[in-house]
Amino acid sequence: MPSALPHPALDASQNLIPALKAFWPTYKSFFPSATSLLDYRNHVAFYSKADSLHSAIAICGFFTIYVYVMQQITGNASQVDGLWTFLPVIYGAHFALQKYVAYQIDPPKLSGFFGATRSVTQSWADLVEPRLALMLALQLLWSARLTYNAVRRGMFKAGEEDYRWPLLRARMSRPVWEIFTLTFIAIAQNILLACTALPQYVILQSASAKYKSAPPPRPASHLVAGDYAIAALLVVNLVVQFIADHQQQEYQNFKRGNDITGKPLTVSEARSSRYTPSDAKRGFVTKGLWAWSRHPNFACEQTTWWILWLFVPLTFYPSSHHVARPAFEYLVNAAIASPLLMNSLFLPSALFSEEVSAEKYPEYRQYQRRVGMFWPIPDTLARSAYYGFVADKATKQRVEADVWGSPAVHDKLK
Repeated sequence: MPSALPHPALDASQNLIPALKAFWPTYKSFFPSATSLLDYRNHVAFYSKADSLHSAIAICGFFTIYVYVMQQITGNASQVDGLWTFLPVIYGAHFALQKYVAYQIDPPKLSGFFGATRSVTQSWADLVEPRLALMLALQLLWSARLTYNAVRRGMFKAGEEDYRWPLLRARMSRPVWEIFTLTFIAIAQNILLACTALPQYVILQSASAKYKSAPPPRPASHLVAGDYAIAALLVVNLVVQFIADHQQQEYQNFKRGNDITGKPLTVSEARSSRYTPSDAKRGFVTKGLWAWSRHPNFACEQTTWWILWLFVPLTFYPSSHHVARPAFEYLVNAAIASPLLMNSLFLPSALFSEEVSAEKYPEYRQYQRRVGMFWPIPDTLARSAYYGFVADKATKQRVEADVWGSPAVHDKLK
């Protein structure tokens, strides 16, 4: 049946939905009994011959069970938090390298003379699409930054649990908490992490043999200028995110009387720091990037998934300026669920963090009034205009003094 979208690889009804429907029958055909799970040859055949989405679903199922079981054993709700820095890379690597890995573990055979068989010879270049390899490399950079920051904050220490889980646990009855840990922490978050790779899946489908006669305008087999532009944009975004992480860590260490390495501050270091005793007393960082956004690292994190999604329209959008079909048909497809789902998680997470901060720090409400939640433009810029031209001078001075100290501006960009 012809696709209603510009390219059949964009049509979930022709790829994603049929693959989802076929998962369980396909899985049962490779693993008809519990004992069949013990035979590695069944796993090799499943990975190399089934749809790549089926392997991804199996990976997601494994980590879902792991998170829930470990959560029940340890009582620690941060099991999935420790996997957050790695799982998107695992799914991205799966779709980027699935054909190559399948070839290595179960190479296709050709029949020869007198019934002899020989393996088909294929190289890395034959089996890995350059665009998917580039996306994987960018995901590795993303993971390196996030992992470094997690290690620096002690996330991987034994027994470490995000401070928000105990607070949330205290607000729920035991039955409600148990339902929440299963449905949201174990199942929903793992599905969400798997969905981060939907752009790779859609691009991989466009490179499949069934669409060889109808390649997209910019096939994944060839990198173009747009690939490098998107890659550069993501690297810049990661640099900004790293700066935000560093500024937050620097402030938290200063608040505890330490330098950025965690060693006690000397008198000269304390005097030369961008932060003051009044900053430490306030309890939360408001300088540097944090003078323009209450969550610059969250803003960059959400932007990361939109940047990776850009590879999809790059692949499918026509090169000609004269496009016969509406632009949204190239943009609205299964791949866009990746950034949308990530945004849907980060917004309530940030709102809950802000609720906790507002209860803990008296001046945080003023910070919320003066600085935008995520984006400096237009949010913080509009607030600056309000306090600069609309609010009375006394209100402006009071709010900005609470946020940045006295004098109000207090070297915001230092």
